Amino acid sequence: MSLLLSKILYRYDLEIVNTELDWERNCHMHVNWWKPVLNILSSRGARVFVLDRNTPQTALPPGLEFIKCDQSSWKDLSAAFKHAQNVDIAVANAGVSEERNYFDDTFDEEGNLLEPSRAVVDLVGLVRSLRAVTLKDNITINTVAPAATITSLLPQNLAAPIIAAGLPVSSADFVGLAVVYSAVGKHPRRVEPYGKDTDESDGPGRWHGRGILTLGEAYTEVEGPVADLRAEWFGQKNTELTRLQQTMTDFR
Repeated sequence: MSLLLSKILYRYDLEIVNTELDWERNCHMHVNWWKPVLNILSSRGARVFVLDRNTPQTALPPGLEFIKCDQSSWKDLSAAFKHAQNVDIAVANAGVSEERNYFDDTFDEEGNLLEPSRAVVDLVGLVRSLRAVTLKDNITINTVAPAATITSLLPQNLAAPIIAAGLPVSSADFVGLAVVYSAVGKHPRRVEPYGKDTDESDGPGRWHGRGILTLGEAYTEVEGPVADLRAEWFGQKNTELTRLQQTMTDFR
């Protein structure tokens, strides 16, 4: 693992989990798309479940099991998690491209406005909303935000103008390393306090509530700087008052 994540560890200057802990070989991983992160973890001995509506066109390597699943279907997801049993890492990374105007109104035959699709989730907002509460259940939540990355959504020919302009483009493997690090890394302190949190409750811990931007061959953690500068962009008084509001309703 130290070799696999050496580039990320160098850039973040953080310490990975106990090197004596063979977490990869003992964990199950539950994922929602065929991505290089699967190869990274399965090659280290993890048991990986691949969830997708489309059957893979090629045979999966050893250690990977495909489950046909529509992730927008609760029935499908429930059955998949039941089949996987104990899940240590879940990666929700199915992607969509901007293929339509999401502000277009659609109507049924009687002229009634149709219910909008909820296929896309604001993962950054989800991480910010849940990071104060999930740790009490020993759950960490993070996000990875890839910029232009060579995948089936952005194949080499479509990325050609970006590359020709000398702009950075990431490989899917590079993004996969960020996903792996988000699952196993550590940080020196929490992103920011919430409610009744005290300085005494802060300190080193599991990588949690953070977001990694991948841009070309560079990683940037963005949630920490956003939180550190909150008083600057949100206002000192606003920051203090909202923190007091959080304290009044912090029932953790």
